[in-house]
Amino acid sequence: MSNQEELNCVLLHGWGVNKSIWNGFVDRLHSFDHVDVVCLYTVAKDAKAADVDALASRLKEMIKDNTVIIAWSFGGLVATRLAGQCDNIKAIVYIASSPCFINKTDWNNVLDKRSILDLQRNLLRDPEKTIEYFAGLIAHGEKNVKNLIATIKPSLANEVYSPTLSSWLNELLEQDQRKEFAVLDMPIQYVFAEHDALIRPDIIEQLKQANPKIECVIINDSGHAPFIAKPQETINLIDGFISAQLR
Repeated sequence: MSNQEELNCVLLHGWGVNKSIWNGFVDRLHSFDHVDVVCLYTVAKDAKAADVDALASRLKEMIKDNTVIIAWSFGGLVATRLAGQCDNIKAIVYIASSPCFINKTDWNNVLDKRSILDLQRNLLRDPEKTIEYFAGLIAHGEKNVKNLIATIKPSLANEVYSPTLSSWLNELLEQDQRKEFAVLDMPIQYVFAEHDALIRPDIIEQLKQANPKIECVIINDSGHAPFIAKPQETINLIDGFISAQLR
């Protein structure tokens, strides 16, 4: 891509949080001329549906030319579906994500189905407590779990979004995008965290078998949200990828 062309970025958050989870990270993104931080709850409201297909179809209308998607966790499912619909996407950076979130006989290092079903039942009984519990899963593996939870807490989703969050748990159970991921032909970077309790970095071998052209990196001593715990290290990895692939 010519240096004269603007490079845009769209950030997609994960389950259980809102778009303010990117605060403190977005200001460090200097590789882009313009950055949009998307609220997926608003997108779901506009689309009148919360499933991945509906989210991607609505987002397609918002994507500018020459856009890099940075998608965390659940947001990665939306990014993959969007990439199959939108020619404006030049690259995708997945952070702690997977094209399939449920362990299967030929796919592991992600989540057991029972853990998602338990989360869904608990969300119905006590949304606030369940969302706070998920913050602990995000922070698991960090050297200072309490500090990271305190950082995440202001960005936790309001319990008013419980129906949407429950719908997204269904998507985590049902979406298997390995075939779609295998045919993606743009530059792709996966950023994993060494101590992630949800998406273990051992998944890299499986991902590379599905799509050998991808770049995978691991941030040491971090949990499910390395862009919060180690923002500058995460930025440096993304900047290096963008510079090598698109500049």
